[in-house]
Amino acid sequence: MEHVYSALNERLSTVFGDQRVVLAGGTRLPKRVQELHSLGVKQPLVLSTEDHAPLYDPEVARWVSLGIAGSLVSVEHRRLEEVLTAPSPELRAVLDDYDPTGDGLVISTPYVAVPEFAGRPVLNYRRPEWVALENKTTIDALWAELSVPHAPAVVVGMDEDALWQASTLLDRGAGVVWSGDGPSINGGANFVRRVRDREEAAGAFAVLAPKCDQVRVMPFLEGIPVSVHGVVFPDGTAVLRPIEMVVPRRAGSARFLYAGCASYYDPPAAIRDEMRNLARRVGEQLRGSVGYRGTFTLDGIATEDGFLPTEVNTRYGGAMVCFEDALPQLPLALVQVALVAGHDVGVSSMDFEDTLLAAADARRSGAVAANVRAIRPSAAVERPVVFAEWSCRWAHAEETPDAVLRLKPAPIGGRLELDLDPDVLPPGRPVAPLAVAAFALADQEWGTGFGPLEPAVPVGEETGHAVVLEAVQAAGIA
Repeated sequence: MEHVYSALNERLSTVFGDQRVVLAGGTRLPKRVQELHSLGVKQPLVLSTEDHAPLYDPEVARWVSLGIAGSLVSVEHRRLEEVLTAPSPELRAVLDDYDPTGDGLVISTPYVAVPEFAGRPVLNYRRPEWVALENKTTIDALWAELSVPHAPAVVVGMDEDALWQASTLLDRGAGVVWSGDGPSINGGANFVRRVRDREEAAGAFAVLAPKCDQVRVMPFLEGIPVSVHGVVFPDGTAVLRPIEMVVPRRAGSARFLYAGCASYYDPPAAIRDEMRNLARRVGEQLRGSVGYRGTFTLDGIATEDGFLPTEVNTRYGGAMVCFEDALPQLPLALVQVALVAGHDVGVSSMDFEDTLLAAADARRSGAVAANVRAIRPSAAVERPVVFAEWSCRWAHAEETPDAVLRLKPAPIGGRLELDLDPDVLPPGRPVAPLAVAAFALADQEWGTGFGPLEPAVPVGEETGHAVVLEAVQAAGIA
């Protein structure tokens, strides 16, 4: 592993070292600053979408707040692309003061498809042909080309009667899922709805019609939502471990709650192999067809019938935080930037895969959180919690907590975070049942207003309560 670390850092130093680097938007910005600093970037310019700059050493980074944070990913993305495309005179003055020669490099968010910012190249911008592959309503063409088993689906324009007709044809008894696309970004299950009757269909259509051009309809699949990441190198595709998408269902509702991701869950070995083999084939297809480089995600459901894919996201997925946490000494987000920009990062795809796979299997983590709309906290509050049977309660002073539950202010109102302790929670079981229990406690004590939630059911399980009970028992915390 050490030779991979040294080779990557040496090569990344040649890409970023002694350069003027602008970080335009994105997450984990303090971590990115530290990574760039370690590679020889003396003082990156950080353009944060937030309203306020953190307390930060100006000798390490120059921090400018754009004040364009959005309540939804799609809103913030649109605002950021507007800034990159047509910066204000004030922002141009900041850029010119920081980088008077105009030779600086720009790193933006994984969503951005703008090739340059005030004449400076955006290293990780997404090519149009890469963005087009992410459209959920056209993915069936890729499955057909690769002969991939998948659930049946049809793409329908914004016609409520036609959508309902397609739904009745595809319903296997548990309803269907509508997933809208274009022109807005469909992230965090914003434009995804479960439809079981005509009333739910009408409600889903009312939400999707103003935002989407078309909708993919497919049967509702029982099982654990999972994702596997591939990283396309010039010599091949590195494939990582499966990641659980923590997506509880809102009881009695057509909506889902996107609550982040975690690497604790281990699907059956056959499904893990199936996912990873398919991801390698997809990566090679992307590399050969559109010259793709960097990270992509292959999402789907771990069902009793195996892994059934639903979509491909051609970008550095949010669940890569699980791998960043497993290997904090490796600047994975900057490896992504270098690959997308066409640089040789100094290691082979297989060496990269072996290193990340071993680390992420050994050290599990999660980024479990959800937006809160019901209240608007003025300050952050957090308390340690323990899980007991299928419930969650505050930890007593003498107890070792299993996790920390935190509520903090956010642009949308609030943000609820569940930090699980990897030294207490062993790998194997899904995290969604624990998130459901913790969010119920937050509803009760803090008024977060999520309402009743239900976890997805793993392969072979019969009830949500059984899942929660077995999860906490497996963790030794019942």
